[in-house]
Amino acid sequence: MNLPSFSVIIPAFNAQDTIGALLEQLKKKSPAAEVIFVINDGSTDKTSQIAKSMDVRVLDLAGNMGKGHALKKGIELFLTETESDYVLFMDADLQHPPISIKSFLDKANNDDSLVLIGKRTFKIGQMPFLRYLSNKITSFILSKITHQNIKDSQCGFRLIKRDILKSINVEEEGFQYESAFILNCARENIQIDFVNIPTIYNNNGSSISHFDDTYKFCKLIFKEIIKR
Repeated sequence: MNLPSFSVIIPAFNAQDTIGALLEQLKKKSPAAEVIFVINDGSTDKTSQIAKSMDVRVLDLAGNMGKGHALKKGIELFLTETESDYVLFMDADLQHPPISIKSFLDKANNDDSLVLIGKRTFKIGQMPFLRYLSNKITSFILSKITHQNIKDSQCGFRLIKRDILKSINVEEEGFQYESAFILNCARENIQIDFVNIPTIYNNNGSSISHFDDTYKFCKLIFKEIIKR
């Protein structure tokens, strides 16, 4: 069975403790990515040097511009420098296991999915409580607004078909990019599908600011309601 081709975009900020291990795992996986892009979002540690030593495509941003901005820069490179059928977004913190990539590709191939998002298990104890609460609330709100069953709104492990990236334009620059992308897809009647993935949290922390990003999410939802 011929699986669709794909390239990988990894936004990375101060990920020196994990980026090397992630890239090593990706390079050993089959099927292999055509191109791996690491978007260094103004890291002040050795993230860029480590990535460059792994023979992948590295883009160094001038400063910490936000995850959404990094993803958009990665998309620009993906569209101009590859001919891959799909792009796979992964975080740099080892919470997205490369072993799950084949599950994404299998579902894309079997169901002709255009947008696939990782679905983690929501259990207190497996997921930090604030992340659990935030994800449950945002997933519920997005499900109501989009009239789709959004099972995991905050997971950044996503496989998206090339043509979708050409047609969906997202203004958000920070962590709200991922929620805004879901809203924009729903507006264009694009079905969002999900793939079960392991729930992995480690001691590497998160760049999410719960209060600040909750406020920005509320602004995003308010703007969406006004548009409708």
